[in-house]
Amino acid sequence: MCGRFNIISDPLTQMIMQIVAGQVPIELETQYNIAPTQQVPVILKSSEGEWLVNDMRWWLVPYWANEPSSKYSMFNARSEGLASSRAYREPFISRRCIVPASSYYEWAKQGGQKVPYLIAPEQENGFAFAGLWDRWEKKGQVIESCTIITGAAPAGMSGIHNRIPIHLSEHEIDQWLDASATSKDLAALLNPVLKYPLTVTPVSSYVGNSRNKDERCVEPLGEIIVIH
Repeated sequence: MCGRFNIISDPLTQMIMQIVAGQVPIELETQYNIAPTQQVPVILKSSEGEWLVNDMRWWLVPYWANEPSSKYSMFNARSEGLASSRAYREPFISRRCIVPASSYYEWAKQGGQKVPYLIAPEQENGFAFAGLWDRWEKKGQVIESCTIITGAAPAGMSGIHNRIPIHLSEHEIDQWLDASATSKDLAALLNPVLKYPLTVTPVSSYVGNSRNKDERCVEPLGEIIVIH
């Protein structure tokens, strides 16, 4: 978790415009099945405090790495080890970001099979996932990349998966991106609780193939439940 998510241009564009107070022009492309290593939009602030929305590779490449690699699964970062991880500790201190998403997919084990579910905010326009980013540069090649932070799943969600992406409420976004935030402040933001009700919808195994990119990925196949 979280290994797949999607972007639905409307209404996610509205959410991003609200976050950046309309200061950055946004042109989102609807993508129904985003997989690690794809380019995704990332919200951050410059050192001068200006809002930025940049496209980044969803799979962190540490600035000190010899080369981009998929040896380690770095599209997610466990919240419990950020301060001690060689790959994440510097981004955790100074390169925090928001990864916006309309919804994400998770697979639950049922009867010996993995069943995919689509997880979305019940009323919000999308998720603001807590993330980290880094910039790798070598021999003229530059890669800006990001990772989504995860935490232990709270009650209600643990039946789907044992971890969830850390999502922030509207008032927590500025705190997460505040360069002066203390480790205590950040730890409080990473508490893995549901900030608002979520819908959980069974969908087709079609979404399991990352080459499948159309709207069939989000078609419901059963009853939608709401988790508070």
